[in-house]
Amino acid sequence: MGLATILTLGAGPSRTLRVDDWDARPPGPIVLGEPWRTYPFYARAVFKEAPAIVLDGGRAALRLTTDNESMRLGRAMNVDVRATPWLVWEWKPLVLPEGGDVRDRRRNDQAARVMVVFGGMKAIAYVWDTSAPVGAEVQPDELEIFQRVLIVVRSGPLGIGQWDRQRRDVYADYRRVFGEEPRPTNWIGLESHSNDTRARSGALFGPLHFEPR
Repeated sequence: MGLATILTLGAGPSRTLRVDDWDARPPGPIVLGEPWRTYPFYARAVFKEAPAIVLDGGRAALRLTTDNESMRLGRAMNVDVRATPWLVWEWKPLVLPEGGDVRDRRRNDQAARVMVVFGGMKAIAYVWDTSAPVGAEVQPDELEIFQRVLIVVRSGPLGIGQWDRQRRDVYADYRRVFGEEPRPTNWIGLESHSNDTRARSGALFGPLHFEPR
């Protein structure tokens, strides 16, 4: 399977760009390599419980669980969000990190993040936070070389253990938070964090894809 599986919608040029490939993988610890890799690339990927493909109600999903650690799994993917701006995904939180709050750098842990990284070292992460309200937007990094904005799209325990579907206009979000036209993406990541709160976290990630206008 290539960097993106292209599914044709009708006879026109419109197309959906699929990110996940869970249903093509056997249940169990996911085999890392191409296309899925842990990141940042300089860090050694050693986890207390490895990322895995699981069956949940008959559907394949990626499971990320952490214990006082951070887990990031992603793939290289070139997407022009001017043409396919809508990111659609399904996730299911299992454990929210106790005390996690995206507004506090000392407690910046979430059960689930969907990270979109663009050319030019800028990124947007959509998060399910423990405490911060839906709509909160935080730029936690002081480094000029890499800029990212975390946007809270779900918050709190309501919905834990249930599948939730999100649809975001990534192009519009990028224009709003960075005030410029986005370059194509170069990386899509899925994350779960509990290292700041020294707690536990966990989530399932279902299908993810980009849709045209």
